[in-house]
Amino acid sequence: MNNFQKYLSYFYRIVVEKTTSAYNPGLIVAIQDGKYVLNSKNANYSFASLHRVFQQALAKIEWSKKSINSVLVLGCGAGSIPAIIYNELNLKPKIDAIEIDEKVIELGNKYFGLGQYPNLNIIITDASNFVKTTNKKYDLILVDLFKGINVPDKFLAPPFFELLKNLVTNDGEILINFVAYNYETKQQEKEIGEKLIKIFPTHTKVYQFEYMNRIFHLKK
Repeated sequence: MNNFQKYLSYFYRIVVEKTTSAYNPGLIVAIQDGKYVLNSKNANYSFASLHRVFQQALAKIEWSKKSINSVLVLGCGAGSIPAIIYNELNLKPKIDAIEIDEKVIELGNKYFGLGQYPNLNIIITDASNFVKTTNKKYDLILVDLFKGINVPDKFLAPPFFELLKNLVTNDGEILINFVAYNYETKQQEKEIGEKLIKIFPTHTKVYQFEYMNRIFHLKK
């Protein structure tokens, strides 16, 4: 990105690369408001609205009362969440970041400095397979698993939530991103909350960010 592109990007979006992958028919890297962003056909993948959502969500964590040494990110994208944790919060936990789309990781390395974090371990696999097979425990689990603007059903079902509960430490916390953009998804939000409170009866909260985004905040 040169200075002229950066200046123009405050007036209109500058597309720098378009590509596709087996999981995404359209991936667009653009310069917007002075920074690179990654978008799919219908949604922001990294470093725009998604970034702001997790900035606000992570502000709900009482960091001064926590010792966060291990983090699991399900849905790495181009690296918004690691960037917030490492660059903005100045924390240094070990992060396992799961991403199914290798092309997204390539773009993250090319444009977003994803390879600069020594404590970041990127694993290319399906998140559902990872949570079923890993034996690790995490102090913080962040879930951002979308196909377009919808979360696949398998990541909204009690068996998946039970697996997350098994992976989080006793004092750990979980944040799950969801988008409620119409009547059906708003109803679905209520149903998800009802399922979660049965599994996490001690602490299940939902926050609204960026109008449509909902973050479910869970503790054991």
